Amino acid sequence: MIDDLKPDELSDRLAGGWGSSIQVLDSTTSTMDVASKQAAAGASDGHVVLADQQTSGRGAHRRQWVSPPGTDLYLSVVVRPNVEAASTALVTLATGLGVRDAVAILLPGRSVQVKWPNDVWIERRKCAGILVESRTLGSRMDSVIIGVGLNVNRMQWPPDLAGTATSLRAEREGDQPFNRAEVLAALLSHMERWVTLFIRDGAQVVVNALRPHLALVGERVRWEDGDGLFEGIDQDGAARVRTSTGVVSLHAARIEPVGH
Repeated sequence: MIDDLKPDELSDRLAGGWGSSIQVLDSTTSTMDVASKQAAAGASDGHVVLADQQTSGRGAHRRQWVSPPGTDLYLSVVVRPNVEAASTALVTLATGLGVRDAVAILLPGRSVQVKWPNDVWIERRKCAGILVESRTLGSRMDSVIIGVGLNVNRMQWPPDLAGTATSLRAEREGDQPFNRAEVLAALLSHMERWVTLFIRDGAQVVVNALRPHLALVGERVRWEDGDGLFEGIDQDGAARVRTSTGVVSLHAARIEPVGH
């Protein structure tokens, strides 16, 4: 295991809150799969599965998340929120806000935004992706698995990501690598804060905090079924897009800037 992800190094930084219970793996297929199995077996709220490498990492919309060893953070958190089963999308937005806040603190002076619904951008390049999956019992959530891939120290990209992806290190003055344990501690702290606020206070607190940090507002965007002007998000966190026939609310879609 790379030194900055040794369990002893992590436990010193993650006392209390999410990550107090953590499993660190050299390599796995997907931390989502491992965390889901552990949730079904009774893993506690805030339990984290962290891997140095994933061989079958996945993002939203069934896309692959390239997960090389030694550079980045790939993690899944088991959360047991007392919320309705339909709240998965808002958990995604709350997580995105937490990831954004952590990255903004680590990279002061850089523009860090959430690209609705599940990406985080630094200067309009993707540095993180979020995947949220839920297990339900009746109308209530039994558990939510929050997966995050964050590019920390990666400096090289496959051809299909070159120019659209970035990392914390690539955006840092002086090109110095980050300690992943420090990044993980900040990440989990801010994620926990916003997800907890959503569970306690509802959608409005997340929506209001997210609006100033949304990417692409006022720009033309396209998605699977159309295109239009992205106006932001409504009270429920759905994307509002003004089209030639009126305003469309998108609850689950992948929006991209027109021409991208």
